[in-house]
Amino acid sequence: MDSLPNGGTTFTNHLKGYQNLLLDAKAGKWTFNTFLQTEEDVMNKVGRGFAYRFYNLYVKGTDLFDFMDFKLGRQYISAGAGRGTVDGAYIKMKFGKDKEYQLIGYGGELTPLDYDFQKYSAINKNYTLGGQFLYYGVKDLSLGLSYFSKNRKPDSYYAMRADSLYNTTQILVETDSRADQQAGFDFNYTYNRIHNFYGKAYYDIRSKRLTRGEFNFNTALTKTLRVSGGYLYREPQISYNTIFWVFTNKANQEVQLGFDNMFCNNINVYARLASVLYENDHSIRLTAGVSHPAYGISYSKYFGYAGESDGFSGYLSHELVKSKLALTGSLNYSTYYLGDYGTDRINTLGGLLGFTYRPMPRLSVDLQGQMMTNRIYKYDTRFLIGFNYWLFSKL
Repeated sequence: MDSLPNGGTTFTNHLKGYQNLLLDAKAGKWTFNTFLQTEEDVMNKVGRGFAYRFYNLYVKGTDLFDFMDFKLGRQYISAGAGRGTVDGAYIKMKFGKDKEYQLIGYGGELTPLDYDFQKYSAINKNYTLGGQFLYYGVKDLSLGLSYFSKNRKPDSYYAMRADSLYNTTQILVETDSRADQQAGFDFNYTYNRIHNFYGKAYYDIRSKRLTRGEFNFNTALTKTLRVSGGYLYREPQISYNTIFWVFTNKANQEVQLGFDNMFCNNINVYARLASVLYENDHSIRLTAGVSHPAYGISYSKYFGYAGESDGFSGYLSHELVKSKLALTGSLNYSTYYLGDYGTDRINTLGGLLGFTYRPMPRLSVDLQGQMMTNRIYKYDTRFLIGFNYWLFSKL
């Protein structure tokens, strides 16, 4: 249920159903993998009232000919600079005595933005392709070089434009399909199994500039105390030949430092301090809290160029009946102001309470209520119910 602000009396009720469906089948070195999500409007239908999204739908062969992995179909790609969902093929070849050299190649049609199968465009103008070279020849060290190219042709549209005599006329506007082209470098190194160093650098070939540079470390000072830190450089990632290039955009940098101290009973006390550096200003982000697998509380504060805010959050998970009934809950409160856009602080409160009932190991029923109130919504409440049944059969 949602309502109008300022005490309005008009409201709408919505009842929706969601299903997540997973089906995996395996035979020898081959598997068939799917992940489908559907949603239906049961009350107060919006649009056609039904939608589906196929996030995965592919066939995979593992260790074929003792050196190759192969996937064909809709799949999510994560290969250095190249990330995203594609309807196409993926090949990984492994060479060397210990398969320390790996070569990845992929390509195909860009997946429709709504993840269905009805809105494909010409593949020569809407495609993605890329590759990655990985090296694992040194113990606990991995290196990667990657390349990624994506072309997506925007839909044509009609607009009013002035001709040479300044008379307005309707014309068909068509843009080319060049979008993104990047090269990347990644590394990850773990020393003595307790110290980790990770970094990446991505370069935009079309704009000829570094779009992201990152270095992070996580090291143990004692058996319970760990220190982490990092540096991040980022440029706004703007696709080639889009309207966003008319706006001024500049890079920013971020430096962060933190610690985690693990006490007995899996209680972790942590704190993080970060500074975001802009061209002539900066902002500070501070977070601190206590976490445990069953409960936790945290505080966060922002101040400086990015605005001022304070936030508190807590969560709880408790097993009421062993292996049968569990309770989950969380509460979040934040107060902030919009800088030059207003002087009054804005308060936001949100929370949820849920129960999970598991009458048998394969079947669970989830009930959850959610509530939020802020200056936009006097209140917004939601009630969700979910059923999960794990079906496994060895054919």
